[in-house]
Amino acid sequence: MTDSQAHVFSPLLRELSAIPGLAGHEDAITRAMADRLAAHADEVTIDSIGNVIARFGAPGGASVALLAHMDTIGFLVNRVRADGMLGVVPVGGVNYKALPGAPVLVDGLSGVIGVRSQHQARDADALANASSVYIDVGRPEAVEITATVLYASASAELPGGCFSGPYMDNRAGCAVLLELARRLQRNPELTIYLIGTVQEESNCLGAFHALRAVQPDAALFIDGTVSHDTPDTAAMGQVKLGGGPVLTDYLYTRGGNGWHAHPGLRRHLKQIAAEHALDYQQDAVDGLISDAKTTVLLGLPSAIIGLPMRGKHAPLEIVCLDDLEAATQLLLHTLNRPLPDLRRGQP
Repeated sequence: MTDSQAHVFSPLLRELSAIPGLAGHEDAITRAMADRLAAHADEVTIDSIGNVIARFGAPGGASVALLAHMDTIGFLVNRVRADGMLGVVPVGGVNYKALPGAPVLVDGLSGVIGVRSQHQARDADALANASSVYIDVGRPEAVEITATVLYASASAELPGGCFSGPYMDNRAGCAVLLELARRLQRNPELTIYLIGTVQEESNCLGAFHALRAVQPDAALFIDGTVSHDTPDTAAMGQVKLGGGPVLTDYLYTRGGNGWHAHPGLRRHLKQIAAEHALDYQQDAVDGLISDAKTTVLLGLPSAIIGLPMRGKHAPLEIVCLDDLEAATQLLLHTLNRPLPDLRRGQP
């Protein structure tokens, strides 16, 4: 990848990660994505729950949807404690291990997630759940119950083409979506929908409503996935930053939340990557779910193009800019082709 290609994503990530979009409160990022997609699409709509749907090409005939969720994890204030600190309820899967001392924004007001001074530290100080979290804003009387709490913006380019910032999951996917819109060449055989979805971090139902509205023949999801390239994760798998996008086969979380990639669609992506000498990785993940699970309810063939990340759901997450570029190129090549035969039960 050239330096200029890498730099396309760096400012995009910096800009997108600073826009608020807590699950259920996505209006700011919805507006930002809609405005940027409107510069390239034939039509852009925002539905009643905040999904952004951009259409490229005339409706009718074969169609494919590419989706990236716009929402983020965070907290909502649910009490002002007697000591003046704020108590919160989590929205989405918060990484409690990484929280102490993290800077946050409480409805735009600066705050800090409380942490005991090291001089007073105890062995059991690690945060275990939401009841352990308190937020210091200095002026608690200025905060309303149900105020949103988000990680403060703090991004940096790291050596080796990596980028660190809050909410790479899934502002990295949003950046890929915007780059696709900018570089996309119309395919007369395919209507393309680029969709920014809401509420993935809480229920995944935003994608369900968007897909039900456009009724594509297949759906491709661009989302953050876990890497296994740190000392504490190396025994869990082989995905690494810089190894290319991840063509995931299987996701599962407890309680029957599971998803399987369509074999023919995933095979199609692998073939295109091989033809164009694009690096890719593969994985099957226990402990992760995505918007893709909604396609089971709709009977849609689907695949995930995962963007490897370190520190998922921590206040700072790390991605590799090369992986975002490779994902973009893979999807552009895919969108220049007709869809493969996606019927099941073929020998």
